[in-house]
Amino acid sequence: MQKRAAYRHELRKFISDGSSHYKCRFAELSYEMGEIYRKGLGVPCNDARAYYYYLQAEYAIMLRLRVKRRNEDEAFLAKIRLILTQMRRKLGYGSERLCTSVHPFVLFQALEEGHDLMISFRRMKSGRIKVVGARIPKSGEGECPQSRMLITYDRFHYCELRDFVITYAQNVEDIWYLENDDCIRVDSINMVIDEKNGNRTEFYYRGKLVAFICAEDYVVSSGRPRYIKF
Repeated sequence: MQKRAAYRHELRKFISDGSSHYKCRFAELSYEMGEIYRKGLGVPCNDARAYYYYLQAEYAIMLRLRVKRRNEDEAFLAKIRLILTQMRRKLGYGSERLCTSVHPFVLFQALEEGHDLMISFRRMKSGRIKVVGARIPKSGEGECPQSRMLITYDRFHYCELRDFVITYAQNVEDIWYLENDDCIRVDSINMVIDEKNGNRTEFYYRGKLVAFICAEDYVVSSGRPRYIKF
């Protein structure tokens, strides 16, 4: 899809260094992607996916307004927030601070666009495993030289540029990793349903298994969510 290619191009600009990157057209492209999924323009209607893109548009416009106040951007932000308010009610989203899933979805999000991750594991006193993932910058013209990524949690109404992501594995039955320093490089993650040990998350690098966790589920905190007041 041509629009998706343009969106990815502007995303790379948006996450690059310096305040000037907020002047790119990422907000407009994110909004247009939201319109595509909300209205079903060439794709099946998907309100949750549309909300995801509208959140990114809202965040990008807010950063742009911090650089320079413009009436056009103020009006655009108000338009986006009106749509978000309507869709939040339609989707039944509340004000959750925690999200639990059978898979570590924030790590999958960090791997998007073909990035590798450095992942560390830390055993907590509670018995949970803290998993931290940092994106490895890609080389090449037009790529972001930093490890930043745009993380979006639709249910939290949360979108922010981050240097790393954190998730906690709960009710862990087993864990294994290749490195001795608890830090490994990963380029893909695979989920396997294990009837004996529960859900097994496998971490790979260049086709080789480098770690796995058998856990019941994963929990993510929104940190400092930005809620819409209704």
